[in-house]
Amino acid sequence: MVNFTTKANLFVSAALILFIWGCKQKKDYDPKNHRVSKDSVALWLTEAQKNDALLSNQKKGLLNKAFKYAEANYSDSVKTRAYSKISLAYKDLADTLWFKKINADLMVLALKIEDYQSLGEAHWDLGSLYQLSKPDSAYYHYKEAYQFFLRADLEEPAEYYPGWMLYAMAQVKNNNKDYVGAEKDVVKAISFFKDNGVENRLFDAYNLLGNIQTALNNFEKSLEYHHIAKSYLEKDSNKWFSQFVLNKNNIAMIHLRKGEYNKAIELFNELVGIDSFKTKEPISYARALGSLANAKFKNGDNNTDSIKQLLRQSNKMLDSMGEAYAKARNHEFMAEVLAHKKDTAQAIREALVSKELAETTNNNYRLLSTFELLSQIDRKKSAGHATAYFSLNKELQAQERSIRDKFARIQMETDEVIEQNEALSRQKKIWTSVAVGLLLLAIAVYVIINQRAKNQKLKFQQKQQENNQEIYNLMLAQQGKFQEGKQLEQKRISEELHDGILGQMLGIRLILTGLNERDDEASVNQRAELIEKLRELEEEIRTISHELNAASYQKIHNFILAIDDLVKSIGESAKINCSFTYDGEMDWDKLSGNLKINTYRIVQESLQNCVKHAKCENVLVNFETLDDNKLKVTINDDGKGFDINKGKRGIGLKNVISRVEKINGTLSIDSKIGSGTSVIVTFDKIYNSGTPVGELLGSSLAQQQI
Repeated sequence: MVNFTTKANLFVSAALILFIWGCKQKKDYDPKNHRVSKDSVALWLTEAQKNDALLSNQKKGLLNKAFKYAEANYSDSVKTRAYSKISLAYKDLADTLWFKKINADLMVLALKIEDYQSLGEAHWDLGSLYQLSKPDSAYYHYKEAYQFFLRADLEEPAEYYPGWMLYAMAQVKNNNKDYVGAEKDVVKAISFFKDNGVENRLFDAYNLLGNIQTALNNFEKSLEYHHIAKSYLEKDSNKWFSQFVLNKNNIAMIHLRKGEYNKAIELFNELVGIDSFKTKEPISYARALGSLANAKFKNGDNNTDSIKQLLRQSNKMLDSMGEAYAKARNHEFMAEVLAHKKDTAQAIREALVSKELAETTNNNYRLLSTFELLSQIDRKKSAGHATAYFSLNKELQAQERSIRDKFARIQMETDEVIEQNEALSRQKKIWTSVAVGLLLLAIAVYVIINQRAKNQKLKFQQKQQENNQEIYNLMLAQQGKFQEGKQLEQKRISEELHDGILGQMLGIRLILTGLNERDDEASVNQRAELIEKLRELEEEIRTISHELNAASYQKIHNFILAIDDLVKSIGESAKINCSFTYDGEMDWDKLSGNLKINTYRIVQESLQNCVKHAKCENVLVNFETLDDNKLKVTINDDGKGFDINKGKRGIGLKNVISRVEKINGTLSIDSKIGSGTSVIVTFDKIYNSGTPVGELLGSSLAQQQI
């Protein structure tokens, strides 16, 4: 009976180590690092949490200032994050009154704005608060947190929260001996972590699963799970030192429970021999010394002095840290050693010390095993100890059954709520599907009717565009003939001036020169003046003749002016910055008429696309000549761009492609979402072989027809 109780005590103590370590992990590993504005609230929080020189009341004063500031100045979404951090800080200071107040405010606000992550965190904090004192309440809040986290849009580093709540529920059940329920929850947690690639939590889950199997006396399975847990430690070099020693301690305890004492002693010796174990984890080190002493005693080590020395050394360390909870176990072990050596009186004293420590620290399972030991070694009071043992055992079993029933009821109520929600969700989906079906049908009818109307309109526009194109081409031809006639008329006038009027004026000058033979002074002066005036008139007419003749061959850049006017008018009407640049050294009037009209249309269609679709602020149109008689036209915009592979080709783009193909050009479109669009068209053989055709119409007339 003593052997069984001792093993149970060892397991309970190991489970307690896991529980305390798990609570510490929530504090140290808590990833709720939501970014609160770097203002006074953040500074006050940091000061209250990190400045160890402050007294408790001073820290609470800072937290109260942070709470009031956040309450008065933050928006609801930011306020929930601040409340979460402030309430947790109060919890760390053991101020449960303010923790619960701010936590309740947080829940109301988070529910109002549907901040399910903050709701889950609020329940998580309450679960950790009640984990030791009210396990059923802790389980309820972990369950609520799990449900809210499933509804929340979690982002890194919070994506593992649902799995961790499953782990927390399993831990609560394990601490209260609901091993079957704990096993189900931790297996679900492992599945969640694996499915979501959260490998850094798998050590904790497998470690707990191994402890559950130990409690169920499935030692081989327990060893298997603890070795799996160890494999995840070996993958992650950032794991805590305490996790390495915890894993080794758990494996050693399993061998001790199995009766493999030599192996247990070997592992405990390795454990206490680890460098810095004593300084980094002094409580765990002291407990390991007690476990080593117990293993040696179980193995029949006759050197009881060395065993006692290990227990005294452990107690001395625990005393220095005020750790009475773990000391109860050491005094029980010492009582067993003394009873084995027939020192009954001293053994009873050690057992009574263990009993007092267990009662003081509410360590009921240690108290139970101590009653069992006392009933065997204290013959005079054996009956009283046995009665106390059975009474306490019955009470603990009743408590365990009650807690397990509460766990089951919470689970059942949760399942019922889930089923009701699923039924409502199914009904909602059915009605939504019907409504969506009717809406889609209505949209389809509308789209069909609207599309038919658009097709008719499009056909009319295409026909109108073809007619406009034909009219425009005729007007271009007419303009060309007009320009040709104008040049001929200028040349004719020049010839008339030179050969007709100029010749007559020359004759008059000669006649007047002949009259210059008169000798009187007045005649001489008058003739001289007339001759000079005729000479000036002759020179003026010659100048006019030369200018008219030169103008008949001068090339006016009507094509460039039309493009420039088009760019300006579209920019002004659309209120965007449109600019036009071109190669000033090129004689643009030498371009063929067919190339001019198609280039004009391509630029016009591209600019319209910029206005309609690109949502741009700046557009640049550039004409430049390349080697080998080539023209390059570029239209760049800084609009929203589009995916070339997925974008649909509208009729405007199809017309551009058609025009480029018609004049044997090449088209390149470069666009990315958010990076604008670039349309590049290149033409070959851009010059006419003979005399240039007539220029384009003036810009206003051209636009009116286009």
